[in-house]
Amino acid sequence: MVRAAEAVNRHACSMLESHALCALAEGVSDLLRLRIIAAVTMLLSVYAVLRAEDELPISETPADASSYPETWSTDWQTVPGSELPVPSPGAPPQHSQPSSDELAADSAYDTDDELSIFWPKPKWFGLRHSTTHGRHVGRGSPLGGTSWRNRPFYVGGEIGTMWLTQSIDENVSRDVDTFGGVFAGWDWDHYWGGELHFDWSTPELKNSEAPDADRTDSLFTWNYNFLYYPWGDAKFRPYWRAGIGNTHFDFPLDDGSRHDEWMWTFPLGIGVKYPVRRWLAARAELADHLTFDDDYPTQHNVTLTFGLEWRFGAHPPSYWPWNPSRHIW
Repeated sequence: MVRAAEAVNRHACSMLESHALCALAEGVSDLLRLRIIAAVTMLLSVYAVLRAEDELPISETPADASSYPETWSTDWQTVPGSELPVPSPGAPPQHSQPSSDELAADSAYDTDDELSIFWPKPKWFGLRHSTTHGRHVGRGSPLGGTSWRNRPFYVGGEIGTMWLTQSIDENVSRDVDTFGGVFAGWDWDHYWGGELHFDWSTPELKNSEAPDADRTDSLFTWNYNFLYYPWGDAKFRPYWRAGIGNTHFDFPLDDGSRHDEWMWTFPLGIGVKYPVRRWLAARAELADHLTFDDDYPTQHNVTLTFGLEWRFGAHPPSYWPWNPSRHIW
């Protein structure tokens, strides 16, 4: 009986083992089948992509320029209600070339339009401003990499000659004498500036009716002026000067007494400046000091002077990475 039971057990175990192996074999076969299907699908996809690339059209080389027509059609159409013509379909776009006058105007008015709103364009008098004409007008060797306004403030002195072309009184003589003084100024724009003058002279104002009368031979004048630089920020910098002030005359009367008189003065002058050093400029000027008074004739005191300006003030730094302290002149 025991042997029969053992035989039955062995047969049962062999049956179970064969069933497990069959299940394992079926699982492995299913897995291999899935892998094969995935590989075939991938290969088919790659083949389809390569086939599509081979069927793409090859871009043709551009046609020779000689194949284009020599002249294009100039037929134009006008848009109803508009004066501007538009090209007809198929015609190439027309690009108008700016004239030399337009280019000059663009360069002259290369400024910020918003600023020009607050400073009207002085076209009526032919005057200029940096908001309407830029830094310069291209004359007098325009400055590059530097500017007069890098050092906008200045003080200086001048000396020259004064011609008293009109007698201040009927019996008082005219004279030619040395004329000089000091001044201080500020260029607040490339074309505009202001200047304050104090000048002296010692003309011999003799009275023919009182030749021995005591006199001081003194003439003093002060005035504030507006300067206009028509060429702007240029090395050769001509300017016009107009201002208002007073002139003090001290001269003898016919009875021998001295007379002091303050008279309104309106200087008008032209001159030129030139930078000798970055902080020093030379100048020459011809001016007429018009002097008015109700009791005396109008005076034309003409002066020719030469002077020097010492310029200073805040100027923008040049932020070079290797030398941050370097400054533009």
